[in-house]
Amino acid sequence: MRLSSQETHEDGLKKEPIEDVVCEREFVTGIGFRLKEIREHFKVNQDVFAVSVGVERPTMSRWEREVAYPPANILHHLSELYRINIYWLITGNGLMLLDITETPTSCLSPEDFVIVPLAEGWVKGGPEGEILYGGIADYYPFKRWWIEKMVGRNHERHQDLLIVRVRGDSMSPTINPGELALVDTNEAERIEIRTGEIYVVTQPDGSVVIKRLALNEKEGQPRLICISDNISDYKLFEFPLERGRQLKQYVLGRVRWVGKEFD
Repeated sequence: MRLSSQETHEDGLKKEPIEDVVCEREFVTGIGFRLKEIREHFKVNQDVFAVSVGVERPTMSRWEREVAYPPANILHHLSELYRINIYWLITGNGLMLLDITETPTSCLSPEDFVIVPLAEGWVKGGPEGEILYGGIADYYPFKRWWIEKMVGRNHERHQDLLIVRVRGDSMSPTINPGELALVDTNEAERIEIRTGEIYVVTQPDGSVVIKRLALNEKEGQPRLICISDNISDYKLFEFPLERGRQLKQYVLGRVRWVGKEFD
């Protein structure tokens, strides 16, 4: 489930080249202490601090103890979130806050996030159309206000969200191999097709693909039309829906986000 072209830390984050973080090893020493200093300054515990930057508490604990070091993208995110002077964060020189006259409002709690699982290995539909997948590889936090804007405030609705890692290039350049797609598996999204929208769909042979969908009827039998964005390499195809099988047994969910939001 990881991108083969990138090394990963044991916590699952992509490993950034050390020169992307600092130029000299001695500058790295002390980052863990400064992470703890930020956390204590804003009076948040390690769990809350970890969630606010998108990692789990054991990962933050390793960073604070300098058993491992955060990659550059985390340092930049933390700098923006808490308005920290990244030069101070890396070297220990200068002031901690970019603006010491203003108190950041971004002291976030776990309640400010919806945690969405990343499915590991495979995703498919069960006999009654239920979603089956081979375990959880990771969890990703999304801002609650954004999730609520997309699917509403119902907590059960949030549990219908799932992340999958895209394989293949049939939807390039819209969705590229290795990208993470946020899929809404709610039944309402699976029993009525929005023509031209992107879905995760099970083909008659059992394979699962991501395609733009449309419904057509031929000789009294509904057919599912599957369209790739990479039209130069992948042709449009369609297949009939078996009698007695519901649409949700083919359509596993609608793609709502992949680094950009889909309406």
